[in-house]
Amino acid sequence: MIDPVTVAVVGSVLKALIGETGDALRRSSHSPIIRDMLDYSCALFNAQGEAVAEDANIPALLGSMTYSMPHLLAENPTETVFPGDVFIGNDPYRGCTHTLDIHIFAPVFAEGRVVAWIGNLAHHNDIGGTNPGTEGFANRSIYEEGLRFPWVKLVEQGRENTALVRYFENNTRDPIASLGDLRAQIAAARLGVRRMADVVGKFGVVTLEAAMAERLAQSERRIRRVLAETPDGAGFAEGFLDNDGIGSEPVRIAVSVAVAADELVVDFTGTDPQMAGGMNCSRTATLAGVIFAVKAAFDPDADQTAGSLRALRVILPERTAVNPVYPAAVSLRHLAAQRVTDTIVRAMTGFKPDLAVAGGFVGFSSLAAECRHPRTGLPVIMADDLGGGMGGNRLHDGLSAVDPYLGNVGILPMEVCERQYPIRILTTALEPDSGGCGAHRGGLAIRRVYQFLDRCDVVFYTEQTRAEFAAWGASGGKAGAPARLVLERADGTRLPITKNRLMVEAGDRLVTVTGGGGGWGDPAQRPAARLAQDLREGKISREAATACYNLAAIS
Repeated sequence: MIDPVTVAVVGSVLKALIGETGDALRRSSHSPIIRDMLDYSCALFNAQGEAVAEDANIPALLGSMTYSMPHLLAENPTETVFPGDVFIGNDPYRGCTHTLDIHIFAPVFAEGRVVAWIGNLAHHNDIGGTNPGTEGFANRSIYEEGLRFPWVKLVEQGRENTALVRYFENNTRDPIASLGDLRAQIAAARLGVRRMADVVGKFGVVTLEAAMAERLAQSERRIRRVLAETPDGAGFAEGFLDNDGIGSEPVRIAVSVAVAADELVVDFTGTDPQMAGGMNCSRTATLAGVIFAVKAAFDPDADQTAGSLRALRVILPERTAVNPVYPAAVSLRHLAAQRVTDTIVRAMTGFKPDLAVAGGFVGFSSLAAECRHPRTGLPVIMADDLGGGMGGNRLHDGLSAVDPYLGNVGILPMEVCERQYPIRILTTALEPDSGGCGAHRGGLAIRRVYQFLDRCDVVFYTEQTRAEFAAWGASGGKAGAPARLVLERADGTRLPITKNRLMVEAGDRLVTVTGGGGGWGDPAQRPAARLAQDLREGKISREAATACYNLAAIS
């Protein structure tokens, strides 16, 4: 039996250690998507592969590591693992989410055996495949989505696998950035191993393992207690993707959520079959969405460990959009994963009255451009991801210009973009009238305008462009505005797009407007002072205010 004070102290040490590895990864990475947009996460696992401490940057990535560790352990028996080893993996059919998210794990040895694992995961701008940036809405199989690493040693007993690193370098469109990011991941993992040696030296193996086991047990007890205190109930919701990336028909995601005693069941029965295109949600990505939604709704303040998963039962029918089978394409799984999370939240509002919230923008407007560095002329891959508005809730307006739910990715700084890529960002602003009307208004969307200064091969995509699938309003609130993309050619031609791969020329502009959040509550109940403030700040036009609200109250 270990005392709770020691458990708390060890837990704090482990969290600080993982935070330090995250800082090291970010500061030593090459690409803006890691360094500036923070598309990475780190975690510490016990010898059995259960997460006991996390650096919570990107929820989608943390969930991924939780489910990828068992695959690593299954493919690498204990007797084949040695001090100084570093493993790499990114195969969506071996516990990962899509090929661009590369997982790195390193064992921590003490007393001649593995006592823990250090892990990190980072999104790479390109890892080969059909499209620049690797992701492809029209991909028809995993074979189009770049390199797939099984769980193999990138470093063996301290010696880098030079052949594997050269193979990696030779198959990416942006080798300087990709290799720099990979080595940053290795360095961060090694730092974690060194720091864990200090932890073992201070507390000893017995105390460390007991503390990790108790942290897992505490998480399980806490979530089960919260569920037990929640009246039994069930809810159902459905959400839709605009299409499957190839055709025009919407794709249905169905979710039933039920609380029974101290267990939560999430059932995706009724979801449409797996898609022909590249937007399938890999099994791990779907499970990550479940983890996030459950934590946010039931226990947002607790440390996240794998112990909380013991109270969850997830039913994922095979050959569906949320659990496709090999070799289905999954590179754009994030669009479906975000819709999964949004739909789970909506289902839970059916039995959890304190979860009073409207829908958010889950379209994740993005582009990836293959172009030439403005000074060196070397090939580079630029990537940018844009969020939008969150839904209003019973207490507040929705947040504006955020990447909600699983994302949490930062926006690409314009100064960084213009220094590293032949792309100028002309405008970054909130989009007036995009938030759904309500007593508590939906958050506003982002308008960002890119001007291309050179010829580039560009993949564009977004979701929630159809009004019927825009962020839903709640309790009488109105839906948010849908997203839209327009390519303005230098000759004046305007081309509305949603998911396209195009060659752009110098002088062309891409106008990206993301979606707004849904409104919560009757718009007539919005306080006059808040409406007047929105008008002053340009968040809503007088015309839209007249259509949605009672302007007489402030005239």
